[in-house]
Amino acid sequence: MFVSEYFGLDDELDKMGVFDCVLDNDSRFFINLMRLKVSDVPEFKDAYQRINDYFSEIATLLNASDSKEDKLYKTAFKRFKPLEINGINLGFSESKHGAAFGEKLRRQVISDAFDIVKKGILYPEIFQLVSLFEENIGPDRLSDMISTIIYPDIVTYTKRIQRELKLNKENYPDCIFREDGLIVNPYKGCEILFLPIDILHELPIAQCWDDIDRVVSENENIRREINEAIGQEWSRWYARDKKAYLKEYIFKDPERCSRVIEGYKKSEIEKYDLNLDIDYFVEKLIKVMKKAGIHFVVENAKRKDSFEAAIDVLNIFKEWIEYNKGWDTIQSAESKKREKIIQRLVHLGAKNYISANDLDISFEPDAGRGPVDFKVSRGGDKTIVEIKLSTNDQYLHGYEEQVEEYSRAECTDKMIYVFIDLGNPGRLKKLTNIHDANIKNDKKVPELLLIDSTAKAAASTYSK
Repeated sequence: MFVSEYFGLDDELDKMGVFDCVLDNDSRFFINLMRLKVSDVPEFKDAYQRINDYFSEIATLLNASDSKEDKLYKTAFKRFKPLEINGINLGFSESKHGAAFGEKLRRQVISDAFDIVKKGILYPEIFQLVSLFEENIGPDRLSDMISTIIYPDIVTYTKRIQRELKLNKENYPDCIFREDGLIVNPYKGCEILFLPIDILHELPIAQCWDDIDRVVSENENIRREINEAIGQEWSRWYARDKKAYLKEYIFKDPERCSRVIEGYKKSEIEKYDLNLDIDYFVEKLIKVMKKAGIHFVVENAKRKDSFEAAIDVLNIFKEWIEYNKGWDTIQSAESKKREKIIQRLVHLGAKNYISANDLDISFEPDAGRGPVDFKVSRGGDKTIVEIKLSTNDQYLHGYEEQVEEYSRAECTDKMIYVFIDLGNPGRLKKLTNIHDANIKNDKKVPELLLIDSTAKAAASTYSK
């Protein structure tokens, strides 16, 4: 459920540059500090400085402290208390609530910050890069740390958007409004908070937080310092050893740390296209399909077996692609992501059908012969589905070998091979000829479902 769907806003949020978040789940974006630094949104013009002021105060307290037991140190620890800001609906969390900073982790961060500051390093940006040298600092926690500091700015921005869109008690009497005027998220029970799109980005750190190589490779200054010190040995180290090295020999070394921080301060990041994230893009497509009248619930489906149910689901997408301009969306998607987009689209869109009919759908289940795209099942009744685009060079291998291997691994003879034609008539003809010949020779074959996703001319151009 997108916030735009919940309030019936159509595409107003997109036009205003406001992030259209999913209310009942987190989207995998984050408030990016470098984007926040250059934002021209009035409410966030001072946000980056607010963050640096906050961390400067903590660094000053730590620098003035004589030990980890005195009052100044304890005051710094109390000041560093990131909260869970669930209303922004960002992160990798699969639950309703994100990953908070517990007391143990807070103590570890402040302890390491103290050691770094005592080396004469007072850059507040140290805290912005904390995930490089701290274990268990993941994207949700980093996002919480940032959003906690700029929470007043987020609230001010949210209230302005609510006013401009007339999201008030008079127009939305069924919504719950808090005393401060913010609207309660019906799925999470927290407030609904708005954010401008231009401060969001994919976090430039891998989803798996044990792997920091991507960050290092993208930060020229850190990469240079590492290459000069240890060269090729870096690739052989475990992630924990890498973080320990960065902490001890980069961030606790005044000269190296200064060079890294100065380079980081000069870095810039272009505005991110949210549609590059496959999951978010697919969720938006599901919203478009619903608006076009595509329904995901079929009557009397409980009487159907897994094969019939799988055909039902696939035909929903065949109709959308061929008759509701879905072909245009597929054609315009980034070529290397098209197949994954289709797979995710079928999986996500099928959930309503599946859950309403006592079925189960597994996305890329692996029974030992590699992952098939889908498996629809009800108990021991299983149907496997493999999807290939006509642009995929493995389209024949998928039909002739993969489907059968997967069916043996899943102990089922119910197979569907989906071939989506994007304008490769030679491959389409070759596939259908092989399929027809196999049927004529009584060879076991999967059900072949062809979907035409070639570009279509406007209806007005056809002659009568």
